[in-house]
Amino acid sequence: MPKSVGDLLRRMSLDEKVAQLSGPAYEQLAVLAMGNPDDPAEALAKGLPQLAPHGVGHLAMVGGLCPDLDALPGFIARIQEAVMGAGRFPIPALVHLEALNGVVHPGAPTYPTAIAQAATWNPALVGRMATVTRERLRFLGVRLALSPVLDITRDPRWGRGHETYGEDPDLAAAFGVAFVRGMQGDDLRGGVAACGKHFIAYATPQAGLNCAGTLVGPRTLREQYARPFEAAIREAGLATVMNSYSEIDGMPVAADPGMLDTLLRRELGFTGTVVSDYSSLDHLATRFGLAADADEAGSLAITSGMDVEFPEFRTFARLGDLVREGRLDEGIVDRAARRVLDLKADLGLLDHVLDRGVAVTAPEPADVADLAEELALSRAMAVEAVTLLQNDGVLPIPPTTRRVAVVGELGAQIRVHYGAYSGVALQELNVSVVEAWLHAAQTGEPFQTGGLDDTQGMRAIPTPDFPHRFEDMARQLETHAVSIGDALERVVGGATEVVRASFGGPEGTSADDLARAVQAVDGTDVAIVVVGERTGWVGPVTAGEQVDRQDLRLPGDQEALVEAVAAMGVPTVVVVASGRPLLLDRVSRCADAVLWAPLLGPAAGLAVADVLVGNTAPAGRLPVTFPASLGQVPIFHGSRAGSGYDKPGGADGPTYIDGPSRPLFPFGHGLTYTEFAYGDAVADAAEVRAGEDLSVRVDITNTGDRLAEEVVQLYARDVVASTVRPVRQLLAFARVQVPAGETRRVRLSAPVNALALIDPADRLVVEPGTIDLMVGSSSADIRARTSVVVTGETAEIPRAGRFLGNSEEIRPH
Repeated sequence: MPKSVGDLLRRMSLDEKVAQLSGPAYEQLAVLAMGNPDDPAEALAKGLPQLAPHGVGHLAMVGGLCPDLDALPGFIARIQEAVMGAGRFPIPALVHLEALNGVVHPGAPTYPTAIAQAATWNPALVGRMATVTRERLRFLGVRLALSPVLDITRDPRWGRGHETYGEDPDLAAAFGVAFVRGMQGDDLRGGVAACGKHFIAYATPQAGLNCAGTLVGPRTLREQYARPFEAAIREAGLATVMNSYSEIDGMPVAADPGMLDTLLRRELGFTGTVVSDYSSLDHLATRFGLAADADEAGSLAITSGMDVEFPEFRTFARLGDLVREGRLDEGIVDRAARRVLDLKADLGLLDHVLDRGVAVTAPEPADVADLAEELALSRAMAVEAVTLLQNDGVLPIPPTTRRVAVVGELGAQIRVHYGAYSGVALQELNVSVVEAWLHAAQTGEPFQTGGLDDTQGMRAIPTPDFPHRFEDMARQLETHAVSIGDALERVVGGATEVVRASFGGPEGTSADDLARAVQAVDGTDVAIVVVGERTGWVGPVTAGEQVDRQDLRLPGDQEALVEAVAAMGVPTVVVVASGRPLLLDRVSRCADAVLWAPLLGPAAGLAVADVLVGNTAPAGRLPVTFPASLGQVPIFHGSRAGSGYDKPGGADGPTYIDGPSRPLFPFGHGLTYTEFAYGDAVADAAEVRAGEDLSVRVDITNTGDRLAEEVVQLYARDVVASTVRPVRQLLAFARVQVPAGETRRVRLSAPVNALALIDPADRLVVEPGTIDLMVGSSSADIRARTSVVVTGETAEIPRAGRFLGNSEEIRPH
């Protein structure tokens, strides 16, 4: 038996090495499975040796072949037995699933989506989520999670913003590191490999269009957009990286050695495996015109640093033939195969192959995560993510309130609170694709989805009775979820009547809807108007992958619904269910309170209801900026000095002649049911050097009459530097619970090296000079200031150890 990965690689034939770089097509596996509908796993086990005689490197979308979550572990185990018996070496396939907010499979526990996770400003919660999700993935037999999304989103027109941790590089880095550590564990042998995506600068495409080119300079690319990836690599040992669909300055990332080798490996220190986003290698020929055909596309990609083609062999299909024809160096195939085998070895999947005394069997599943723990954690995350944007005193709803109206059809639904990468959205897709396929078979019409990974084609699939049928499907899957209206009935006192007015929503708010809603509100003490947009894959959704918008107003003229209710003179609270910033200027002008519910998942209804009645004081904070008008987009905090809406010191920057330049709700913003007073910011040391930490202490006093949490934020500005610096950079933050009338002293710390810049000589350096430090409740609500001086000469620094500020509560005060 081989003694090492290198020994194994030397013994493998060219075709066996190529086989490790992808796997069979989903359609091929589906045809095999349909050979025995009563036992599709048995049919696959019999057919795989003929379909893949040289072995299988990876398996994609196997969950679609086994929608029964309970049966999935056994299904994958039987496939693995067949895979291991298909070639000369019993190498198992690496099976992957999405895990952005829990295991993405119908019936698996779901958590708030990534943008909601970021709204908690509590990376520890995300680390716990990733840990229990790891246990469930291992139980299923899945050892690669295609998560987290480490993109920086700065254009809300782009439909995938809910998959990200927001607009700030350091906030995204903190959450990305927490996710990767939780998913991979201390040792990959007991973990699941995480996949950072989409490398790089994917989430700010030109004009907000998915897959469009990215207009970003090389310094900004390396200092900001690469930062979450580098943090996950250096601080958490990120195992795999997935490329972006975009091109940057004329080069698609999927075939750019400057990105996949020079930047990712040599500069950021990545040593793992690079996998392709689905069909992105096809795009080299079909979209970009970079390759004449699939063969050339595959050769370009693997030569540039791509190791694995997902979801299946397409452009990599003839790599072996290209080597034999003299068109590709076999050493390049060896390099990719070595990286795949190293990953499998790190995961413990090759112990039986490498003569380590382990029996030749399929990988054993782990213990399943505890369902009760997952549900409790999902609710805790949802509660911490609810973000109060505006409140004129109407919230919390007093216990003496006699009648509350819940207005809008979304107040009676649960589906609106889920993102596209969720079990409910996947179930919708699966059912819709199957129905479209059956319709084509019965009528003889072509099955036109454009391929299972073509999202534009998916949206063209007929979806009869949308959205009510999808709501019913979601309720069948998510039995723990309740709507906001149902939840409010549970939590209000017995003396309070909840009136339902489920009229008007994203599909349209008719004149009759408006009239019925107004009539229902008449005579109530407060109206809760629930609005938002639907996120998913199929049907007339308005957010999701390849679902980008020019208009960011509430769809279906839900603004008119809000305005009609508010015109009744009843105190009006608007709950906005969305995974991205929408234009809420009209809503903000007429509403007494605005609450953001950023795709909170199954616990959305209860989390929002608890905040509405004051069982919980809201403490979510915005990880993204809400624009005041579409013309401001893209708008984000921390623009380089001289650009954006801020000048150094907080003064207004460049302005428009026809409207405001400042956002409606800034990054870091969020209100609660008390007020916090800040003491002076005191630096632990007035002078610091490269390689040291800078620390600031501040006292936070709850001046109200109830317990609440404050999210204390530390920002910095390099006053004079050799390149133009951001007007502010987030360095550290702390979520602090303070009882009524009490004070907590908090220390916020960050490495001085976090302020490093790429100087005109292309060196990563810390420069001497003054650093302004700002402590506040949001990026626009700075309560205390101080400064420190970085002393010494300009110092070129190591790339590690310059991420992740931290905080501590020093003592009760």
